Amino acid sequence: MSGPPLVAEALRRNARYVEEVVIGWNLCPWAARAWREGRVARRVFVDAALDVAPVLVLIDELCATPDFAIGLAIFPHAITTDAAFGSFAERVRRADRARRSPDAPTPFLLAAFHPDSGAGSDVGNAAQLVSFIRRTPDPTLQLVRASLVAEVSRDGRDLSAEIARDNFATVAARGPSRLGALLDDIRHDRGRPG
Repeated sequence: MSGPPLVAEALRRNARYVEEVVIGWNLCPWAARAWREGRVARRVFVDAALDVAPVLVLIDELCATPDFAIGLAIFPHAITTDAAFGSFAERVRRADRARRSPDAPTPFLLAAFHPDSGAGSDVGNAAQLVSFIRRTPDPTLQLVRASLVAEVSRDGRDLSAEIARDNFATVAARGPSRLGALLDDIRHDRGRPG
């Protein structure tokens, strides 16, 4: 599959992940509102090679459009391990920082999501759960506007730790095996009508 059908399929699978996992399990405090309001920009990169430059272009486009709170860079053809994709995310972070003045704030916080993230691991604590819920159907970079996070955590709270604790409580109550089955279903959902 290539071209527009590949893009449409990658966006469909990604929408399942966002709607059924992130929003359906209430795993992000601002995802549902941003999704509903059309403030999530999604871009599918169809090349198999992981290239930093096009992601930097996406970051620039997001910076120029303040209405977008979240950006998702989706790589359906990338053949890469979870660790290698994490290294790619770090290369993007460094390249973005290198082109800004040293005192300029980072406009977006970046996280790597991968189909094998947290696969086979126990979900015995909040830190393990973070990796587990980052099991997107395709390798994906999540870009969250830094000012959005800063607004929520102005009172000195450790927002990441708080979200991880809340998510752990939610998943523990609903059942990690149910979430795992859903993540597996979405991951293996290739070309099914839906």
